[in-house]
Amino acid sequence: MRWTVSENEPFAMQTQTLSLDLIDVYGGTQARVKTNDDAIESYAEEMSNGAIFPPITVYFDGATYWLADGFHRYLAAKRTQLPSILAEVQPGGRSDALKHALGANATNGVYHNNADKRNAVEIALEEWTDRANTVIADICKVSPELVRTRRSELTKSGKIVRTEKVTGRDGKEYPSQMEHESRGKEEARSSDGAEGGGGGGRPQSKSDGPGAPGGSNMELEIEARQMIRRGEINPFELKTIMSANAHDYAATVINLLVTMKPADPKRREGLLRIKRWVEKALAGEVEVNAADDSAHVQ
Repeated sequence: MRWTVSENEPFAMQTQTLSLDLIDVYGGTQARVKTNDDAIESYAEEMSNGAIFPPITVYFDGATYWLADGFHRYLAAKRTQLPSILAEVQPGGRSDALKHALGANATNGVYHNNADKRNAVEIALEEWTDRANTVIADICKVSPELVRTRRSELTKSGKIVRTEKVTGRDGKEYPSQMEHESRGKEEARSSDGAEGGGGGGRPQSKSDGPGAPGGSNMELEIEARQMIRRGEINPFELKTIMSANAHDYAATVINLLVTMKPADPKRREGLLRIKRWVEKALAGEVEVNAADDSAHVQ
């Protein structure tokens, strides 16, 4: 636990007092596997002694106050039989609260243990299957490799479906195959901390809105280019990648030609046709996007 409690320290942020009965804690915005009963008991004792805690965070959509951060404080207030609690109210619905909750406690409060991190990633992937691993990692504040590992596991188990495309941080779509390619070991799994009962749970319904991508996604483009070169993705995807260069096209074509059957009776004729096209292209005699004048099925 990392909260600093004080009896008279003011809060810079604007807060309001909310009745505990108005706050929805069962809408599926709890990202932990379980809440920590020791933390709840400790907070409750401090509250009974008059300590003031930072406000919880809720999102209000005009009808419901969705709890996003502060489940332990909320449950401590309940245990202490307090009628209300200080809350920072932000505009938004369940999806906004969930996004906030999945990355909460990365630097304060009761830290997420590794089981909580894996659970958060699973929830995020079920909610936003069409988001790239880097986007999910940003939401949950974990490594992209952990997301990649969990995505692969969940896809194999049938909990989520494989999509053809995923949306990256930059809002562009990329081939989904790269999301299942492992590039290293999953982050170390240390022993889980103490866990108690209570609080939250995952909803049965899907998200009420998509995630908001933003920023650079060069990492995804580089990985896509490498996978196309290796023949793991449709080579025509190259034209959709802004950073693709001539070497990507050359390597892709060569790797494709290597698969040509040596015993094919028309192999030499096909290679000569490619040679003629290359010679014309080097001489500047081939128009961009123009088809080979000899391109016909034989």
